[in-house]
Amino acid sequence: MSEFLPAQDRGPIFVVGSPRSGTSVLTWCLGQHANILPLEESNWLGEFAVGVEVQYRVGCRRGDRSPLSASGIGRAEFFETIGGSINEMILRHRLQMEERSRSCAERHPEQTHPAFNIARSDSESKSRWVDGTPENSMYIAGLKKLFPDARFVHIVRDVESVVASMLNFKTDGDARLVKTEQEAYEYWMRTVQACVQAEAALGPDVICRLRYDELVQRPIQAMREVLEFLGEAFMPECSEPLKVKINSSHVPEDFHAGEPGTDKELVRHARRLSAQLQQPAHEPPSLQAAAEMEGAFDRRVTFMAELDGTYAFAQREVARLQGIIKGLLKGLNWCGVALTVNLLVASLSNLWNIFIGHSIPESTNLSWFGFALVGAGMYVAIRKEGFLKLARKIALAMRNTRGKITCP
Repeated sequence: MSEFLPAQDRGPIFVVGSPRSGTSVLTWCLGQHANILPLEESNWLGEFAVGVEVQYRVGCRRGDRSPLSASGIGRAEFFETIGGSINEMILRHRLQMEERSRSCAERHPEQTHPAFNIARSDSESKSRWVDGTPENSMYIAGLKKLFPDARFVHIVRDVESVVASMLNFKTDGDARLVKTEQEAYEYWMRTVQACVQAEAALGPDVICRLRYDELVQRPIQAMREVLEFLGEAFMPECSEPLKVKINSSHVPEDFHAGEPGTDKELVRHARRLSAQLQQPAHEPPSLQAAAEMEGAFDRRVTFMAELDGTYAFAQREVARLQGIIKGLLKGLNWCGVALTVNLLVASLSNLWNIFIGHSIPESTNLSWFGFALVGAGMYVAIRKEGFLKLARKIALAMRNTRGKITCP
């Protein structure tokens, strides 16, 4: 690869990978480059790309009678036009970002550090930007459609370190990033597998893999290689954020994962994949992997396109089930009245036999009273124990809707 890419081929940069793998610090490292503008985590671009595809399908639904189809606007042009506008808008507001950063530094000087800058001088070009949102790992196909010249850096950290960091990281106050070790492993697997699939689909010219250990142990060499992949000249300032700890989880030295409820097979699978990812990726793009990645994107698009209809269907089902519940409650109330009257009559009959005479055989009377008492007791138990019985009825009713409400 040449040292510099042509200016028109320098698209945005996305740092992808599991949370707690170094996505934030790598984003800040790249953002210290004179030509790269660092952004806060976006959390909107990936799902936005899905929405663009949904609306393109709407715009082509009636064939030649649809505006997009009639105008000959293809999918690629539609995506690129919107992506280009987003790219230009972000770069156009660079000065506002810098001004807000300076204002924040003046208000909270204790939260600033010279290694972290949106820009180091007004003369820096900053003609491209970098976004380090981990959730973008799930939307690489859509982001590539919006920004055809985008480059992706997949940062990989060993799974056990990530899990420990997730379990000890507080996102907001005392809230943890994940509640259980099982969730941590699943989160790591979900994001990393999506990135590995993208590596196979797009190839090493579009997405490169960077080991977290290489970044922290050989920062100069690691940043040199990443910048070469991005077509940018090396700048020593890009390694300065690595000298400062940010977003630390503060994992205790004696911390040991191993919660009893964690799926052991999931752990073994994650560890195997983690070990495999310590090797560099140089395989050419795979058509099969590309088809699988597009398939996953299409499933998400289909789900979002059908969401309104699914929501309306769910509302109708809720109303139907509420009707069932009301009917059951009404029936249960009348049943309670009948059982109460039955118990009252059985009690009076027994009292009549005791104090006045045996108008009904004693054994029959006692049996009647016993059955009435059991029935009343069962009724009280049903009402007291809540609606577990009713929940089973609802579950049976919901079998008719099974499979109609799905998500990717």
